[in-house]
Amino acid sequence: MLTKVWIQQLNDYILEHEINSEIDDEINNCVGLEKKREMLRDKIIEQIKAYVLNTPDTQNKDLLRKMHERARIELLLKHRKFLIEKGEKIIDEYFAEGDDIVPEKISPRLIPVRTKEEWDIFKTARFTWSLPFSNGYGRRLCFLIMDEYNGKLIGILGAHSPALGIKLRNEWLNLKGKDKVYKLNETMDIFTLGAVPPYNMLLGGKLVAMSAVANEVRDFYREKYSNKKTEMEQNIISPHLVLFTTTSAYGRSSIYNRVKYKDKLLCFSLGYTKGFGAFKYTDEISRLMKEYLLLKGIEVKGGYGNGPNYKFRLINTAIKEINKEIDLKEVLNIKSIKQLLKHEVKREVFVFPLASNVVEYINGIDKEVKYYDYKFEELAEYWKERYLKRRAKTNDEWRYWNKDNLKKYLLIK
Repeated sequence: MLTKVWIQQLNDYILEHEINSEIDDEINNCVGLEKKREMLRDKIIEQIKAYVLNTPDTQNKDLLRKMHERARIELLLKHRKFLIEKGEKIIDEYFAEGDDIVPEKISPRLIPVRTKEEWDIFKTARFTWSLPFSNGYGRRLCFLIMDEYNGKLIGILGAHSPALGIKLRNEWLNLKGKDKVYKLNETMDIFTLGAVPPYNMLLGGKLVAMSAVANEVRDFYREKYSNKKTEMEQNIISPHLVLFTTTSAYGRSSIYNRVKYKDKLLCFSLGYTKGFGAFKYTDEISRLMKEYLLLKGIEVKGGYGNGPNYKFRLINTAIKEINKEIDLKEVLNIKSIKQLLKHEVKREVFVFPLASNVVEYINGIDKEVKYYDYKFEELAEYWKERYLKRRAKTNDEWRYWNKDNLKKYLLIK
């Protein structure tokens, strides 16, 4: 898993990080604010040069993963203490070797994350994704799916408060204007979903996707948020959860495609995003841009009431301000500065309706929610019959999995 090229990239990144720390010291020791701002600007430009600036081959998923790699490594270094002190023990206890799995005896169990120990397991698993880790925001639901046969982790599901600006979802729900804020309060966005190795090799990701519509997920939401109030406006939170939305990581999704229970699709695609966003930019460059803007007397505010997509707004503002001082098209050899925030990765948008009348209920046509009745145990049994048995017979890659590969991938070993 850890190739020589990847190791070299890691070493280069660590060296660059150390050099950047020295530059930070030099910048902070500058007496003149104007000089400090210029040095920050130049450092930002040098970091931007390291990103993929031209249109990538969106069919090449290895290239798309590479676009995330700097942010992922930065995050691993930031959380290195946790990964070494807790992550390794969690992998040893809760992650499976190939020898631990007996396909016909797999017994999935859905566990809501309530304790610190359960959260640490969830967090460790999320670091194994090629996408950078996110804790989620606002209302949050997290689940572990364990194999009761061997006590090992199959996968994780995490959801948080919905983003307001998902155009395809808003059009499907017929939401416009200020009504979006109120009406979306009974929906959530899935921020992480997937299986960990070696269960991912047995289509465990399909099981995790199916689990999103389980009655037990709605039950935990009701348990967690009934009679609770929003932090800012102190409005009562509705106990009804009626819809999940999510987007694929790299273009067309294989996990979400044709996820069925018997003859019923559990989720379906609404189309693709336009490929704008700031995902490839690390927290480090965001920090530099924020400081640069503050030295110009510009503050981009985040948090509730200040608009969505804080990181996007911050980076967009910084790029425009830098371009006023230096022609970024010439310096970066690009046709337009819009390229710096258009990554061209058109992600597929999926919805998981938890009720048959989601659109009617959200729009006030129906007053009562008509929930589907999906018990997790029944979903899991169907997954075993439809997905697991066939994959276990046709693919034996999972048998040879060694979890030390994960420790290397997470820079633990």
